[in-house]
Amino acid sequence: MSKSLASQDFTKHQAMVGLELEVMAKKLDRFGWDRDRNSAAHDRLVTDWIAALADYTLDEIRAACRQWVRDNPRKMCNEGDIRRLIQAARREEMARYQAATSPQEDAPPKKRPTPEEAHRIMVEAGFKPRKFGGGDDQ
Repeated sequence: MSKSLASQDFTKHQAMVGLELEVMAKKLDRFGWDRDRNSAAHDRLVTDWIAALADYTLDEIRAACRQWVRDNPRKMCNEGDIRRLIQAARREEMARYQAATSPQEDAPPKKRPTPEEAHRIMVEAGFKPRKFGGGDDQ
């Protein structure tokens, strides 16, 4: 994201990543989060979260946060936990993509037509190529 977004867009993206941390903290750390607001420690937590996750899309971050809450409803995550979930989701998506785009093992290999078969196909399609050096009647 840092390389694909313009400077202002990346700054907005970073702010949204920080918002995701705020949401997770409010969901899972109901007592201590607001107490530390405007402290150096609080600011450092937000900065670390943004730095670790700014290169992922908001959709990826939100999906990982939702998964964390489903799997660990009473435990606060850190940016490393969310990053691992995003990377695992990316690996799964890549495996699905590769499986979908790789040649099927059951399918027979494609056979090239012989010159005679190619000629027959062209005649059936109504294609009559001209030969080099020949007249119009060829």
